[in-house]
Amino acid sequence: MSLPPSSRAQARQQRPAPAFRYDIEGLRAVAVAAVLGHHLYAWPAGGYAGVDVFFVISGFLITTILVRDITSPERLSLGDFYRRRIRRLVPAAVAVLATTATAAFVVFGPGRAAAILEDAVWSFFFLGNWRFAASGTDYLNAGAAVSPLQHFWSLGVEEQFYLAWPWLLMSGIALAAVLRCTDRGMRVLLLALIGGFCALTFVFALWETAHRPTTAYFSTLSRAWELGAGAMLAVAAPWLAHLPGLFRAVAGWVGLGGLALSFAVLSPQSTFPGPWALLPVAATVLLIAAGTGVPGRGYNRVMWPLTNPASRYLGRISYSLYLWHFPVIVFFAALIPESPALPALLVSLLLASLSFHFLEDPVRHSRWLMPRYTARERGRRYFQPATAPRPARLAAMAAATGLLASALVTVAIDTALQNSLPPAAAETPQRPVPIPVPSSVESLPAEAPGESGPAQQDPLTAHTAALREALDSPEWPVLSPDPASFTEGGRNAKPAEWIQDGCLGSNEARNPDPVANTAHCVYGDPDASRDLVLYGDSVAMAYLPALRAVLDPGQWRIHVYTAAGCTPADVAQTRIGGAPYPECPVFRDWAVQKIGEVSPEVLLMASFRYDAALSSGATGGAADAEWAGGTQRIHERLASKAERILVLGAPPEAKDPAQCATRFSSPKDCEQALPEGHSDRAALEARAALAGNPGVQWIDTTAWFCVDGRCPSFVGSTPLYADAYHLSAAGAASLGPLVAHALSGDPAGEVRQ
Repeated sequence: MSLPPSSRAQARQQRPAPAFRYDIEGLRAVAVAAVLGHHLYAWPAGGYAGVDVFFVISGFLITTILVRDITSPERLSLGDFYRRRIRRLVPAAVAVLATTATAAFVVFGPGRAAAILEDAVWSFFFLGNWRFAASGTDYLNAGAAVSPLQHFWSLGVEEQFYLAWPWLLMSGIALAAVLRCTDRGMRVLLLALIGGFCALTFVFALWETAHRPTTAYFSTLSRAWELGAGAMLAVAAPWLAHLPGLFRAVAGWVGLGGLALSFAVLSPQSTFPGPWALLPVAATVLLIAAGTGVPGRGYNRVMWPLTNPASRYLGRISYSLYLWHFPVIVFFAALIPESPALPALLVSLLLASLSFHFLEDPVRHSRWLMPRYTARERGRRYFQPATAPRPARLAAMAAATGLLASALVTVAIDTALQNSLPPAAAETPQRPVPIPVPSSVESLPAEAPGESGPAQQDPLTAHTAALREALDSPEWPVLSPDPASFTEGGRNAKPAEWIQDGCLGSNEARNPDPVANTAHCVYGDPDASRDLVLYGDSVAMAYLPALRAVLDPGQWRIHVYTAAGCTPADVAQTRIGGAPYPECPVFRDWAVQKIGEVSPEVLLMASFRYDAALSSGATGGAADAEWAGGTQRIHERLASKAERILVLGAPPEAKDPAQCATRFSSPKDCEQALPEGHSDRAALEARAALAGNPGVQWIDTTAWFCVDGRCPSFVGSTPLYADAYHLSAAGAASLGPLVAHALSGDPAGEVRQ
């Protein structure tokens, strides 16, 4: 049985307070500095591993508290434990979430603001890691603007760990009691149990990193071993206290060097968290072990990089600094795109300092959520119970209520914006969004590709003039659709054939099998006499509205053979995020066979070169060679499958309109310079296609989007892009005259041998 409240208070007073760990406070500073450097300056490349340092520290401190409380005479009060966690973490987190969500509606349009608000709701309940894991593996969100709350994923991992960990420890200690273990035996048993737990979750991390790398990065199960490593240190603390001073000094500096090495050698391409998170975790374990026990002032002097006043202060505000820095970076990027990193760093430090001194620390040391008996036992006179409303409590309750209510608003806005787009199969193909084009081109939808018609002018001339006008525009025109209304990932701006009909597959698929999913994706009159096959990935899908705008549905059937992230080029590849993609080569083989069976009059292909998806991990010249070989092979296989084969080059990468088109921006803020190497890659793929099939027509579409190396985000009154990589449905339709001209057999920008 647990002790009565008065005995608990006496036991608390009799129990010696643990020595404050200056080195751990400084270690927090190292961790947060690495994270900030990585996010602000992209240096060090492995700075993201600072989060892993936090995990080990949290596992150590929480387990130290739990083991001490479970084994003390007063027994563990889970209520007290969770109240302390809430007082420590929630106030600053709620302040950041509420401020960020409010700022999002001030700065961004309702579409992106609603998505950020939804992120805030998930993060408030410490489930953000699963929210961002789902977004990161969703092909729809490839190229989408990053959430200013994405860093809350690590808090989700920690809080989910805290929910389960006390129960696991109590079970282990109860087992030790049943076995009548001594304190030493209990700790040996706990080390064995926690060690087994760490081994199992580390093996799972290895598997999940190999098969679902994006999910693994955010997964609690793939990160649990890192917190468990810190927990093992806490259990082994009585033995670590007897380490000799020389060993502590050497181990501390080796650990510090190990952290520096981790931040230097790790990169975004490292397989993480399994196995490479072992580097920062092992270094952190060594550092904490070196300082465990009562090393005295001598150890603090030896480890001066961690224990000096500047490091300690930065470590003290590290939680608030971690919370504030990422929203500041994202909003600076949106409002002042060319701003250097230093102002964002200074604002982050200022907000963190204010948050710590006026919110985080006062609430942590306040009576908020304290049970009534605690105040009595401390000899305080009071006239209200401790659970009565107080300013801090009222603020927290109001914030919680506001976030819960905002969840309903978010769902309503999101549903309204998404449901505004009807299924594409039910639509009558529309004419292109008007831009100045020769009238002769306007008649092309009724003509067949290759047929003679009225004397045609090159529509590229008029289109280039419209691009120049957009580049010279000092203010935003009235755009339709308005980028401010774009929902997460530009969902409601993308082709309905993708989003509503699910013809690209992925999360929108009607059938999880990419081959079977194409069955319903045929547009036009079933009795039409002519066939066009559209084959490729999401870039091909994004061109579909242009095809449907210029081809007469009574004469043409459009067969859509697209699969998310599956390029036609015959290369071994993974999914977006790095997971294996065994369905892709199967789909590619099926598409080649099916195209031969249909024997279309026109085969139109388009795709995006994504080097990160190459299973070989090749980069630079090796990646060029692999893409060239794969492109040549697929065109050799398709050479006799269609009367005409056209390849449309991928649009240049752009700025995500949801990020750059704010309430305070100008068209210049969304203008993008032609990405370096774009033209070279296009020429390389064109040569490879022609080597595989000399009869292919490879169309360099760069001039459709850019003039003199400058690429606007809109043309006329139409936003060209839905996100950084994909055309909006309206933007694709506005290219209808250019697509029609390409189909007519005299395309602007054609690459010839």
